[in-house]
Amino acid sequence: MLINSERSEIDWLLEEAVAADPNDSRAWVNLALLRPTDIDLARPHDAARRAVALAPHDPLALNNYAMVCKEAQDWDEAERMARAACEYAPNGASSRFNLAILRLVRGGYAEGWAGHELRWQGSRELAAGRPAFPKPQWRGEPLAGRTLLLWGEQGMGDLLQFARYVPMLAERVHREGGKLVWNSFPQMGALLSRSLGAHCDLYCAGGPVEALPPYDCEVSLLSLPFLFETRDDTIPGPAAYLAPDPARAAYWRKRLADDAGERRLKVGLAWTGSLTHQRNPFRRVGLERFAQAFAGLHADVAFYSLQPGAQADVEAARAAGFEIADYSAEWPDFDDTAAFVDGLDLVISVCTSAAHLAGALGKRTWVLLDVNPHWVWQLDRRDSPWYPNTTLYRQKQFRDWQPVLDAVSADLAGLARAHREALA
Repeated sequence: MLINSERSEIDWLLEEAVAADPNDSRAWVNLALLRPTDIDLARPHDAARRAVALAPHDPLALNNYAMVCKEAQDWDEAERMARAACEYAPNGASSRFNLAILRLVRGGYAEGWAGHELRWQGSRELAAGRPAFPKPQWRGEPLAGRTLLLWGEQGMGDLLQFARYVPMLAERVHREGGKLVWNSFPQMGALLSRSLGAHCDLYCAGGPVEALPPYDCEVSLLSLPFLFETRDDTIPGPAAYLAPDPARAAYWRKRLADDAGERRLKVGLAWTGSLTHQRNPFRRVGLERFAQAFAGLHADVAFYSLQPGAQADVEAARAAGFEIADYSAEWPDFDDTAAFVDGLDLVISVCTSAAHLAGALGKRTWVLLDVNPHWVWQLDRRDSPWYPNTTLYRQKQFRDWQPVLDAVSADLAGLARAHREALA
C-alpha cells in the first residue's frame, strides 16, 4: 500500500502528464482512480469524464467512470457506463463483474447473479483466483449417489450472511439421494456447527484442500444465491438462523447485569472493517466519531466494544471521556462473540462482520453505510431483506458521516429513553 506522500507524488506526476499532453487518455484514467485520502469527488470525477471524452470506446475508461459515478450516487449513469464498457469488452471479466454488482445493489438479482459468478476473475480483492480443487465444480446437476462439498469464501461477514443457504441446499442434496459435506472457517468456533451443522452429513473447519474429506464435486457458499435463483422474496430465513451457546450466553447476561447492577440500554459498537479492505477508508466511521455523537447518552446507555484488537482506539476514547467497556480479549472466536452479542439490546456497526453476526442472530442492529454500499444492502431502503431486525442509516454525501451520526444519536436517545421508562 502506498503511503500518503507516495500517493501525492503519483498524483503530481499524473497532473504533470496531463498538463504536458491533455489528450493522453490513459493518464486521465489513472488520475481518475479514487484514493483513500480523497475527501471529495471533484478530481476523480472530472478526470474520469475527461478520459471517456477522449476515449469513448475504451472499456477501462468507461469502467472507471462507472466506478466514480457510483461514489457520486449517479446510479443510472454508472450503469450506462458499465454497460458500454461490457459492449466494447464483451469478454472483460472486470467490466462484467462491475455491471453485475451495479445490478445487485439496485435490487436486480435476476440480472446480477450470473455476473457475480465472475468475481474470481473480475474482483481485485479476489485476484489470487479461485482455489484449485481436484474435483469438478457443481453447477446444479443431479446429485444421486454423490457427495457435494460446500466451502466458504471471502470474508467472515460473507460466511455469516450466506450460511443461511445450508438448510435449503441440504434439503435438495438429500432429496436427490446425495450427501453434503460442509467445510467452514475455524474462526467460527462451534457457532455454525451448532446452528446449522445438523443439516449436513459432515461438518469440518479449516485445513488445506488436500486434507478435505472425500467428495465428488464442490460448490462455494456464495454461488448458492445464483444456483437457487434468489430474489428478494425467496431469501432463506428465518430471521434468526444462528444460535449462540446457551450456557455462554447466560454467563454473559449475568456478568453484564452484575456490572454495577447495570440496567441501562446495552449497546455494542463496531466502527471499522478490515484494515486491508480496499473500501475500508470509506466505510470506516471511527470510535472517535461515535464518542462525539453519543457523549451525552451515558446516563441511559452502556457502550461495549465489538472491535477485536482495537484497544488503542478504546483507550483513546476513554481518555477523551467516553465510557466504553471492552471484553473482546475474552472472545477467542465468533462463537464467544455471538454469546456476548446475545446479551445486548442493540448493535451499532459499520459494514463489517459484526453487522452480519448480529443480523444472523436476529438482534436489533443499526448499520451505517457510505454512499457506495456493499451490494447486499441495496440502495435507498431503510430495511434489509436479508436481516429483518436491521435498520440502515445511509450517507447522503461522499465521506460525510455527520448527518448519519446525528440521526443515529437521536434514535438512540429515543430508544434509551423508552428503555428507561419501561424499567421505571
